[in-house]
Amino acid sequence: MVDLGTRDEPTGAAGPVEARRSRRREELLERAVEAIREHGPSATMEQLASAGDVTKPILYRHFGDREGLIEAIAEQFTHALFSTLVDSLHTPAEPRDLLDQTVAAYVAYVEADPDLYWFLIQQPHPRGEHRTPIGPLVDRVAPRVAEVIGARLSEIGRDPAAALPWAYGIVGLVHQSTQWWLRDAPMPRSAFVAHLTDLLWGGLSSSVGSPT
Repeated sequence: MVDLGTRDEPTGAAGPVEARRSRRREELLERAVEAIREHGPSATMEQLASAGDVTKPILYRHFGDREGLIEAIAEQFTHALFSTLVDSLHTPAEPRDLLDQTVAAYVAYVEADPDLYWFLIQQPHPRGEHRTPIGPLVDRVAPRVAEVIGARLSEIGRDPAAALPWAYGIVGLVHQSTQWWLRDAPMPRSAFVAHLTDLLWGGLSSSVGSPT
C-alpha cells in the first residue's frame, strides 16, 4: 500500500504544502465516504483507509485521529443536508406547503444516502459526549427553521420568542421519526411525510395561522 502522507518539503514552501495537504485530506475524505457506501454502515476503519490507498496511521495523520475522521464525515453530511433544507426553506410557498416541502426534503436526502446516515448514527460521539456525531445536525438546522417561524409570528403580532423551542421540537421530531421510518420502511415516503406534516401543522396552525 502506498504511503501518501506528508513528505519533506523545501523551506519556504509552507503555502503549497498546506494546499496539497488540504487537497489530499479532501480526497481521503471522499474515498472514505465512498467506502461506507460500498461496504455499508458497518464499514471498518481499515476499509476506509484502504479506499484511499493508505494505512490507518496515514489516514489519521490527516484527521488527527479516528474521532477526527468521523467528525469530518459528519460535518460533510450535515453541511450538504443543511444546504438542501435552506434551499427548501427559502422557496416561496404558503406556510403549510413550506412545512411539507421542508420535511420532504429532509426525508428524501436521508433516504438517498442511508448507509452513510446509519454509519454516523451508530458511532459514539467523539470526545466522549453522549451524542452521535450527527447530533449537531439539529443544532444547525433548528435556528434556521426558527427564523421562518419567527417571521410568521411577527407578521401576526405574536411573540417570536416561541420560534426557537418550536423549531427544535419540529427538527427533533422529524429527525427521530425518520430514523424509525428508514429502519422499518412501514409506508411510502409520501405517506410518511404527509403524516408528519399533518401532526406538525396541527400544532403550528393554531398559533401561526392557517394560510388563506
